[in-house]
Amino acid sequence: MLNALIALGILGTILLLMFACNSAYRILMPRGSDRAVERLQAWTAPVEMKQFEIVRKESLSNIPWLNDLLLKAKQLQPLRVLHRRADCRLPLGVFVLASPLLAIGGMLLALITNQTNMAAVLCAVILGSSPAAYLYWLKNRRMAEIERQLPEALELVSRALRAGHAFSVGLKIVGDEAADPIGREFRHVFSEVSMGVALPQALSNMTERIDSVDVRFFVTSVMVQRETGGNLAEIIDSLAGLIRKRFELQLKVRALSAEGRFSAMILLGLPIVIGLLLYKLNPDYVGLLFSDPMGQTLTTAGSIMMVLGAVVMKRMVVIKV
Repeated sequence: MLNALIALGILGTILLLMFACNSAYRILMPRGSDRAVERLQAWTAPVEMKQFEIVRKESLSNIPWLNDLLLKAKQLQPLRVLHRRADCRLPLGVFVLASPLLAIGGMLLALITNQTNMAAVLCAVILGSSPAAYLYWLKNRRMAEIERQLPEALELVSRALRAGHAFSVGLKIVGDEAADPIGREFRHVFSEVSMGVALPQALSNMTERIDSVDVRFFVTSVMVQRETGGNLAEIIDSLAGLIRKRFELQLKVRALSAEGRFSAMILLGLPIVIGLLLYKLNPDYVGLLFSDPMGQTLTTAGSIMMVLGAVVMKRMVVIKV
């Protein structure tokens, strides 16, 4: 009980510190940085005749001090890239704040239920990493959908080139006719080109938003063709056919490895199912695993070994093509 009170005190201290930082930022923030004042100053300021770069102002949190911290902290750059590739509607600040709060809440829950320190740490790690795991899941699902739609999008670009249109018009056609998320990405590239960004830079920006080898192949082939010449429509057609064959091979490999994945699911789920059945038949017998210190240690060690086994089996059945 003492550990739970200490953890509650730590949580309260962290929340008070965050509130104090937010209040201090709002008090010390200069008045000229208010959004309405900034807009009025921008409208009344004289326009200088010089070339501007197109810069998108990125908002990572509705809390000003947290938004500034996320924009300036280089250590959080990988998390920003992950959030951008996941295309999540929630701001990144929600995940950054949710991670420590979930970790502290998991530790408090474990301590209140009289679990061991090792179990409390494990629970904190699992809950604290769940927001990042959710972003990874969103990113992987979006990348898989983009790779599935990419061959059709490339064929649309190729047909537009054969019809005599410019390459940028082919990008616009894909953006208008293709479904999201691939249509949205091509619309983004066309918008950047229309606003004055060079085509190589706009395509390079797309490779930063999309973590896909196939998209990098497409961008590289377009850049090489612009420098060396050649029939771009035939190049894109060949690339689309290669991606289709690669996708078919991935489906065949997935079908052949289905037995291994099903075996892994059974091996991971069998201990949990048997444990629940034994607990329902004889609660006192299984309850020693959670009430006795030795049982808690064995349960924690078994959970860690199951997680390691799941990672090993995942690497065994996943074959990169």
